[in-house]
Amino acid sequence: MEIPRTPAAFMVGFLSLRPATSTARLNWDILPQLHTRTSDKTSEQTTLNEKDPGSRIHVVETLIGVFGVTENNEIVEAVLYPRNPDKISAALDRQSSGEVSREVADAMEKLLQRGFDAFVFTNRALAETVRKKYGVRVDAVGRSGADGFVRENLEALAVEHGLAEDASEFYALSQKVATLTARKAVQRAQSERSVIVIQAAQLLNELDKTLNVLSNKLREWYGVHFPELSRHVDGHRTYAQLINDFGDRANIEEGHLKELGLGRQSASIISSAKDSMGAPMAPDDIGEMKRLAGHLLSLYEYRPEVESYLASMATDIAPNLSEVAGPVLAAKLIEKAGSLKKLAMMPSGTIQLLGAEKALFRSKKTNAKPPKHGLIFQHPYVHSKPRKLRGRSARALAAKLAWAARADFFSGNPIGAELRRQLDEEG
Repeated sequence: MEIPRTPAAFMVGFLSLRPATSTARLNWDILPQLHTRTSDKTSEQTTLNEKDPGSRIHVVETLIGVFGVTENNEIVEAVLYPRNPDKISAALDRQSSGEVSREVADAMEKLLQRGFDAFVFTNRALAETVRKKYGVRVDAVGRSGADGFVRENLEALAVEHGLAEDASEFYALSQKVATLTARKAVQRAQSERSVIVIQAAQLLNELDKTLNVLSNKLREWYGVHFPELSRHVDGHRTYAQLINDFGDRANIEEGHLKELGLGRQSASIISSAKDSMGAPMAPDDIGEMKRLAGHLLSLYEYRPEVESYLASMATDIAPNLSEVAGPVLAAKLIEKAGSLKKLAMMPSGTIQLLGAEKALFRSKKTNAKPPKHGLIFQHPYVHSKPRKLRGRSARALAAKLAWAARADFFSGNPIGAELRRQLDEEG
């Protein structure tokens, strides 16, 4: 599964971190030039602002805050995130998607007040949002010297600004933020893949409906010529194959019927064809029926390919759910719920009745017994049971499916095999 791009701020921090165990490793020599957030502006900063009011400023996102850094690697503004991993991760997530967070907004206001009118970002989405919101000149670059400067001194900055007591605490904070951000990235990827699974599941559903409608239409149409054939051949695909191969009822041969698996019915089919009550058809009419039968056969051949693709997608984004439910049923449950996230949020009782909404509303309206199961009836654990035991089996299966969906969306822990084992033991 392809994971979305990690927020740019981690390129200015966690990915280049070196585990530290003491403050001795901090680059304390650069602290005087890093210190910027004093109540009275330093003379150096004032001189900078007076001499070059229209200069470019780099807006550097990091995992501790947003910094305004000049072309000379001087930090003139620093707006820090709260000392809370969840809030830091949330801010980084918003910024990575191009949203102006509170910290970015504060930094922009302060830099604009200082007279800067050209801004450099490494986050292209955020740069575009800032350009539209503030009407300023904005450049988006892949990497800059300002980023490198801040990255090299991030530990010292975190300690100086009180976001960590020492480098060890800073590293621990970074790990927590990285874990939260990576988890959100995985969840985003799952949500995006869920959309594709939903579309594929809907395609399979529509394909089944189309095959059923067209197969019935073919039976009605060919029934004008050979009405008795429907009594002898139940399968739609075999029926279409017969028409595609023989066309006119007079062309039906016993040998080919046996090749199609109709050996037992072959004698009666041939007898019915000779004495049929159907009307004779012109070759052009028979030809159109054969064309429809050929298209149906192509769709029947296409259906397993769609099912295989759907199973692969479901196994990719929801391995635990696919292990317990089977990949196709897992995909159908995700489609019915609306997304893997929504399915993971559902109680087991709701999952049990997914797909039985009409029956549920009808039971409430007529005071009839409510349904015991929806889509999960397709699972052998339910449909193979005697009718009186299906309700209990459906509840047990729904509980396992709920656990599997939550593991897939929230943690990714591989618990599917264990849930399936428990289900087999209970069965």
